[in-house]
Amino acid sequence: MRRLVTVFLLSFSAVTNAQEREPIENDARILSVYHGLDPIPARATALCGMPPVAAQDGMPVTFSVQINGETVSASAFAVETSSGDIVTPLCATLRPAIESLEQRTVLLIGPFSLEDSVPFSVEIVEQLQDIDGNSLLGLRGEKVTALADGPSLVFAEHFTPSTPGLEGECPEETVQAIQLTWEGGVTGPQGADLAEAQRIAISILLENGDRVHPLSLGDDDPDNHVIACIAESSPAVSVNVEAGRFHDPGDDANPETSVDVN
Repeated sequence: MRRLVTVFLLSFSAVTNAQEREPIENDARILSVYHGLDPIPARATALCGMPPVAAQDGMPVTFSVQINGETVSASAFAVETSSGDIVTPLCATLRPAIESLEQRTVLLIGPFSLEDSVPFSVEIVEQLQDIDGNSLLGLRGEKVTALADGPSLVFAEHFTPSTPGLEGECPEETVQAIQLTWEGGVTGPQGADLAEAQRIAISILLENGDRVHPLSLGDDDPDNHVIACIAESSPAVSVNVEAGRFHDPGDDANPETSVDVN
């Protein structure tokens, strides 16, 4: 009998400890981990209020939820490399994607590809919260887009043009605005502004079965969000982008990529 009681207490303790380590139940997940730059410009660490640090990698991590910026810290992230090392980033920040409708991508800067290793996974190991106060502790992303690959779409969200945060992004005839979230920052080739080639590369499927191109593209800054402005009233269902039009900071071009609209 004494042995059974001991086993029960040990089992209860193990379950309790496991529950303490688990995140709060919610639908949050890591959408993408993007090994975007090696090396990232040394001045990029200024985004975290640090002096320039050379020979570091840049790796955006995008979530399905918006992140509470006050809870973002480098120590909340553990990057496992292909060599089995666990690396704590030097820098973790929501910048530059900090506008009110963005705030879902944390840029990690650190030595993630020393010698022949490459980043393999990212896990949340300390308290990180979404904007509703939900814990993201324990979330893990195990699919890291390789350095040589270009960016793909990971999220698209529907807004009315009058939504706060979209002021001035779309022309007057816009009926709906679709915020496109990429794995990493996007521009035209060699850092050029987004232009006609990028606009017509985007095909949007509407609920009535029609496919349309955006009237224009808004939010043309070097982060991972782009606004597609649409004149049609039938709700947008999905977005497809042809290959080779959107480039990341390393000038790698996107593959053909599609995403449903939330």
